[in-house]
Amino acid sequence: MIRRWWWRRKNRSESNLQASYWNTFFRAMAIGLLGIFVPIYVYLIGVEWGSGWKTGVVFLMFFLALTRLTVIVAVWVTARLIEVKGFRWSITVAGFLGVVYYGLLVMAERSVWWLVPASVVLGFEIVLYWIPRLSMNVDFGHKERMGKEIGVRNMINRGSSVLGPFAGGVIAGMWGFDILFGVGVSVLVMSLIPIYFMEKHKHEDGVGFGDLVSFWKDEKQSLVSFWGQGIMDGVSAWIWPLFVFIVIGSLEELGAVTSAALGVSMLGVFLASKSFDWLRSFGGDEDERLFVTGNVITAVMMVVRGLARGVWSVFGLDLLYQAALPWMSVPLYGYIYTLAERKGVVRVISYREIFYSLGVVLVAVVGVVVLMWPGGWQIVFGIGALGGLMTLPMRKESNQ
Repeated sequence: MIRRWWWRRKNRSESNLQASYWNTFFRAMAIGLLGIFVPIYVYLIGVEWGSGWKTGVVFLMFFLALTRLTVIVAVWVTARLIEVKGFRWSITVAGFLGVVYYGLLVMAERSVWWLVPASVVLGFEIVLYWIPRLSMNVDFGHKERMGKEIGVRNMINRGSSVLGPFAGGVIAGMWGFDILFGVGVSVLVMSLIPIYFMEKHKHEDGVGFGDLVSFWKDEKQSLVSFWGQGIMDGVSAWIWPLFVFIVIGSLEELGAVTSAALGVSMLGVFLASKSFDWLRSFGGDEDERLFVTGNVITAVMMVVRGLARGVWSVFGLDLLYQAALPWMSVPLYGYIYTLAERKGVVRVISYREIFYSLGVVLVAVVGVVVLMWPGGWQIVFGIGALGGLMTLPMRKESNQ
């Protein structure tokens, strides 16, 4: 009855879009609680097992590499299944895999070998969630207000995650990771409810190795951009939290500074999304200039924030990075969605996951070696900045 009321009060397109926003809200809340603490958790397990920080780094990089290698395999196994069974089915399965994943992480505190199946389960969860999620963003979106819709999702992501890192830090610091994972999993399960307020959605794009070779011939620049995005995000999502934890040494303070930076940076998301739509409406290359400028500034801040040495410098430099990032990320996702509309939604998103994951694997391989050296953190942040600059070829999708 509630679902019928939902469909009556909104047209089909808006109902799908609003339901996807609610899924984003709950998912972002769960990831806000858990996301930055998983790298720390895996790192601490390695430190305890090997009695040294270097073992912790090795554990974390191994976990990261195995997760993303699993993604590369899982794309071939599941992409066709996602097309046949539909997006709602895929995201539902991903939600339950998320529950299993966090359960395995809890067990890893008792035996480190549980990290292996945990990383494999996470790899499948990533594919089963993100391929349909990004595909829905394309299908349910409107080209003339693409920047606004990307901005809304970014605002929801950041807004619902603002208190997450702070609350997660307090929970983990006072009651431990087991309780934190339990709270996060409860919110993650709630994120599945809005999916059933969407219409059933399927695609018949076709994904295969031969098709990937053909796609490479036509879209080398796009695949290189996806690779670079994976490098940048791998550094931001996995190396940065570890760096901050080592600098600050407190889960509560790590959560607090992350929450504060996300909250203040929401203005950047709002302005970037408005500017992107406005510049695209002129039909020229103004939006490309926005993307290039935002990209360069973000790359500079990626390197500079590696100089942080205390709570306030971490907060200030991360705030500047988070404020610069939307001016790059909003146009980037706009170009990815434009490419997906032209070349096939599931097809493009699937191949993106493969090359994105190759970028994250590269970060893990380099990190396990370089972070052992003096000045290794700055080298890794420099590689992250280079990865961001590698996305610049995506500006070819401007006003397609």
